[in-house]
Amino acid sequence: MNHNHYPQNLLYCASFDAVVGTEHCRLYLLASNAEQAAKYTWPTKTQRRTRYVVSCERLAGLQYSDEIEAVAHRYGFQHNHPHICDVMEAHKSLASVIVETNALRWALSFLPDDGTKTVNIDDKGLSIQGVPLGGIALYSAEMLVRSRPLRLAFEQMPRDETAHVDILGHRNARALKISLGTETHYVFDYRNGFTAFIGGER
Repeated sequence: MNHNHYPQNLLYCASFDAVVGTEHCRLYLLASNAEQAAKYTWPTKTQRRTRYVVSCERLAGLQYSDEIEAVAHRYGFQHNHPHICDVMEAHKSLASVIVETNALRWALSFLPDDGTKTVNIDDKGLSIQGVPLGGIALYSAEMLVRSRPLRLAFEQMPRDETAHVDILGHRNARALKISLGTETHYVFDYRNGFTAFIGGER
């Protein structure tokens, strides 16, 4: 596996302790703050199910799965509570589009450091504040996001890949989901953050 596909800073959105676990020969790392979240997965030889909460200081700078798993096992504390990434996996997609990651990276050229932007998926593909980024869409939906967490998520995108972008949610909340196979990034709507998804509708 090409580890360069992962962001250089796996904890780019972590303001809380991260969750690291293993299940069905997969290692996962979950990181989040009030506005966004990220999930990464790697293959591992560990078959047993484990789940730890690990301080970001212990994980800082790590890139490889064996290092992350070893640190979690040594310094982590057993953890059985759901993470916002677990919660989001249960929420349905309102609209979906397949788009090139180069287009997401290009969007950085016009996204400001602050403010709010409308993200729209419709029959024209993905657009941000009316600027088309292309893609093949299924259904339509829109949401408002803060520019800063959207920029942070787009900065993590690899070049020359394909991403599945969804708008998830229900009548009270929205979240942008960007899936790259081994990693998933979420950006929550600017009004509620992730709190509207805790104990909410599905």
